[in-house]
Amino acid sequence: MQLVNINETITGDVFIKRNIQYNDLKAENVIVYENVTTRIFGTIKGLLTLKKGSIVYLHGILYGSMHNEGGELHIFNKGNETLNHS
Repeated sequence: MQLVNINETITGDVFIKRNIQYNDLKAENVIVYENVTTRIFGTIKGLLTLKKGSIVYLHGILYGSMHNEGGELHIFNKGNETLNHS
């Protein structure tokens, strides 16, 4: 699956409606819509919402909380540890 790359810094609330990769995300709240795959390098300070069928690969930190409506979250941290939540 090909992901569109976004290389500029993105801040604030983010609504992800297509398959995309963020290379410098500093988000407050993030919603990932149904059947969307995203790769995120950065941080989420607030609420991460995963809609049904969504997949998130987070290379960074989720400081806030997650509301899962049927998606998957894979967190890769600096200690080479992988945390998987579905």
